[in-house]
Parts: sequence; C-alpha cells; structure tokens
Amino acid sequence: MANKKGNNGGRTQQQINDSKDYSTFKVVFFYCSLIVFLPVATFFLLKSTVLERFFTMSEVTTNIYSAVGAVVALHLALGLYIYRAYFGGALQASDTYKKVD
Repeated sequence: MANKKGNNGGRTQQQINDSKDYSTFKVVFFYCSLIVFLPVATFFLLKSTVLERFFTMSEVTTNIYSAVGAVVALHLALGLYIYRAYFGGALQASDTYKKVD
C-alpha cells in the first residue's frame, strides 16, 4: 500500500495554508501593536519617569522632548517592520513556491 501521508506528516493542504496564514497574522499583529503602543509608551515613560523626575524642565519642554522620543520610537518600529518585510519575506516566499510532489 502506498504512503498516503506524503511529506506533510498527515496534514492536508488546507491545514498547511491555515498554519501559514496564522503565522503571517501573528507577525502582522505584532508589528501593528508595536507601531501603535511603543510610541505611546515611550511618550508617557519619558515624560513621567525621566524628564519630570530627573530634570527640572517646564511642562512644555518635557512634552516636546517626549514627543521627539515618541517619533524616534515610531521610526524604529517602522524600520523593524520594513526590514522584516524586505529581508524576512524573501525567505518565506521561496519556501512557498517549492515544488510539492
């Protein structure tokens, strides 16, 4: 009798596709969360813990420096996402188009 499982370990093509979709969803959800929450957290942490406690600055100045820190954090998160999309996507795309026997 021929081996019906093939190289997939008994998983159907639909299960493999669902697994890839879920993996992609997790990556996109992580980076979306990072892009949204990292700048907000950076703003409030800089403002309340670093600038107001250790430096004697006016409220407007602390807001400006905190906003600059949040913008830098946003650019770092976007840079990580672009790096992952540019370099990490090529590895995953080559795995997707492999010949299936």
